[in-house]
Amino acid sequence: MHPAKASSVQATPMGPIGVSLNGVPFYNQYAANYQPLTNEINTLDQYNGHPQQMGGYHYHIEPTYLTAQYGKHVLLGFLLDGFPVYGPLENNATVTNSGLDACHGHTHATTDYPDGIYHYHITAETPYLNGTGFYGMPGTVAQ
Repeated sequence: MHPAKASSVQATPMGPIGVSLNGVPFYNQYAANYQPLTNEINTLDQYNGHPQQMGGYHYHIEPTYLTAQYGKHVLLGFLLDGFPVYGPLENNATVTNSGLDACHGHTHATTDYPDGIYHYHITAETPYLNGTGFYGMPGTVAQ
């Protein structure tokens, strides 16, 4: 409910690191065993999601089902530290890694948080959603 910056960055685990607004989990920028997504990207469907080995559907990159319906600038979900995730556009400009910190976010006002909040962005380049780890203290997830 009230996310806050952690005293140190905690790396994201394999498996769910957050949840999109349609309930589909966000995973980090790695395939199984912390391998790059390079080969796994070929397994993504038309919405940029795919199932893991046990069948759980998830996103590593832009969830095009959501961005096609609601726009590339909107709130897409939350990571386990409680901070929001936004699409790849901000103020009608494409967000790139160079405009984000090591955790893959920045702080300022958004439509949903007019007083300002730290938030992550989906980008077209690796790490896509999350960088070195969680900006805040992560909670847990149960499937």
